[in-house]
Amino acid sequence: MDGMPQLPNTVRFFVDPASIDAGSTTDAELIHQWQRVLRLRIGADLLLLDGAGMQVHVVLTELSPKIARFEKRTTTPASGEPTQHITLCAALIRPERFEWLLQKSVELGVSRIVPILCERTRVEAPVTANKQTRWQRIVTEAAEQSCRGKLPVLSAPMRLTDLSMPPTDQVFWLHEGLATRPLRLLVPPHPAPVWIVSGPEGGFSPTEQQWMHQQPGWHAAGLGARILRAETAPLVAATLVLAARGAFDDGAP
Repeated sequence: MDGMPQLPNTVRFFVDPASIDAGSTTDAELIHQWQRVLRLRIGADLLLLDGAGMQVHVVLTELSPKIARFEKRTTTPASGEPTQHITLCAALIRPERFEWLLQKSVELGVSRIVPILCERTRVEAPVTANKQTRWQRIVTEAAEQSCRGKLPVLSAPMRLTDLSMPPTDQVFWLHEGLATRPLRLLVPPHPAPVWIVSGPEGGFSPTEQQWMHQQPGWHAAGLGARILRAETAPLVAATLVLAARGAFDDGAP
């Protein structure tokens, strides 16, 4: 990138844009990570991401338990963001599997994640504010690790039947029926925003399938003859859509 030094080992962090502009942060969790976990020293190079697609190369100038200050060097567009926008509506499943799904979907390049409640959803406990915070931390750390330029949006859980999409978006709900058209044949030739709707363990109920069949612009999409786990199917679907857009080609966004 023009004007941007090569910093292959530089750690990346999503930071509030106001803090980036001010050249300092008082975020206690971030300071703890820099000071106690990573043990950064004065002069360390960092890449701070504003969450909207820009990255700022800074040099750490002060680090104390209360505040961290840094000097801005260069500001450039982040290069790790796919051009294809995907919203993944994934049914809540077992906690450890859902958290794994969150992490891997962010690494792949999903833009938004909507946890959904279905008739066959087995949720052992309600989604508390603490759990939502934990999920957000997983999303943020996965985005930093995978060099994402924008912070994926994590929505609050909602019922399947409460989903609402713009009429111009493409919606694919995953169905294991052998007569279902393969997703790879349904991906539109133009880069329209795509929604992937994936069910829980046991799949969508007959009532839910009927409801989705009746929704304008919703398409049942298959992933082949094998039955995939609830945490695997949405990742395969997202990969197929991104691959169709060339997201995994050398140098492609």
